[in-house]
Amino acid sequence: MPGFMALLGLTIEHADAEEAVVRMDVPDALMSPFGAVHGGFIAALLDTGFGIALHRRLDAADRIATHSLNVTYVAFSREQLLFCRTRVVSLRKAVAVVEGEVTTGDGTLVAKALGTFGVRRA
Repeated sequence: MPGFMALLGLTIEHADAEEAVVRMDVPDALMSPFGAVHGGFIAALLDTGFGIALHRRLDAADRIATHSLNVTYVAFSREQLLFCRTRVVSLRKAVAVVEGEVTTGDGTLVAKALGTFGVRRA
């Protein structure tokens, strides 16, 4: 994952059992032709943030896979600094639900999301 995170300009700002915060310094190459951050990369930011939040609640040998990712886009972002805040809503034996949001550096809401993950315990 580190190579993928570097490619997207992602860094972990904070992560514990309650919340994960991932920063995205959006490279110019990830901007749409219209000057906004491409929505697919916002979805990738959320999915990555969800995985980080979830892993903080699991054993190191446990594995997860995204089953569904529902993203609601609220606003375009021309700002290339984004923050993703995520938290685990439910963690069962084999399924987890995670929620989160993406904001700009000044706090403007860009997207909200809910993700469902399969959990494979070691």
